[in-house]
Amino acid sequence: MFKNILFIITVFATFLLNVFPVNSETLDQRITQYPHWNHQLSLPTPTKELIFPSWFEGRWNVTSTLKEQIAPLSPKFKTPGFDINTEYIDKDIDFQVQFIPTIITPKNNNFIPTIINQKEVIIPDRYFNGFSIAKAYLGDENVENVLINKHNSTEQITKFRGDNQLVSTVIGRQQETVSEQDFISSEITRQFFRRPNSIYLNLVETTTKYHLVNENYIQGKQVTAIYLSPKDPDYFLALNKPVALYYYNLNLHKIINY
Repeated sequence: MFKNILFIITVFATFLLNVFPVNSETLDQRITQYPHWNHQLSLPTPTKELIFPSWFEGRWNVTSTLKEQIAPLSPKFKTPGFDINTEYIDKDIDFQVQFIPTIITPKNNNFIPTIINQKEVIIPDRYFNGFSIAKAYLGDENVENVLINKHNSTEQITKFRGDNQLVSTVIGRQQETVSEQDFISSEITRQFFRRPNSIYLNLVETTTKYHLVNENYIQGKQVTAIYLSPKDPDYFLALNKPVALYYYNLNLHKIINY
């Protein structure tokens, strides 16, 4: 289960503040350059939630398919569980996500949603989506709960069976509208996986390009990159280079309008 949870760590932050100097590349260029990712993407510190286009509103059935995984520093170094994750290649994983209309305003610099008289925007339902993805990969019996920090909505805690928990904090965030049918989101998440006698820490970049096929169908290309924490004993093997890359195809089919 530990190795599977390490795989799930790469998935969360879908659906440090020690960053490196700002890169001039756009998110669209970032996706296009895969698999030649030779540095960690520098993203602005979050000041608001990701705001999605209006065509995301509703609940969706998602099929996520891992098409490729790469260990750029292999055979010198691989992340824990990398080899066992080959079992997910070309395997469809189904779950639901939802994007909800809300009215938000910054509050105490942590942008907890507050109802005010302003235009509605579409944001991801972090609780629903995180819980749904975790259960899809690990099974209902292994996932106890997902908690969103009431004082800082960038922080999420996923509790697993056996006193294991994953603490995920978004420390970088950016979005990019390419066209009326194309939208890209990117987040860098600092993640602590806590077991009763150990802690595993890393950084995860998730960059996803969505394409609207029609009002009920969205296709996506997603790349997840794993970076070692400066506290990792192997950090200087990689520095700011990814130690694992995962490429997914996403298919979203709408089931509910809000």
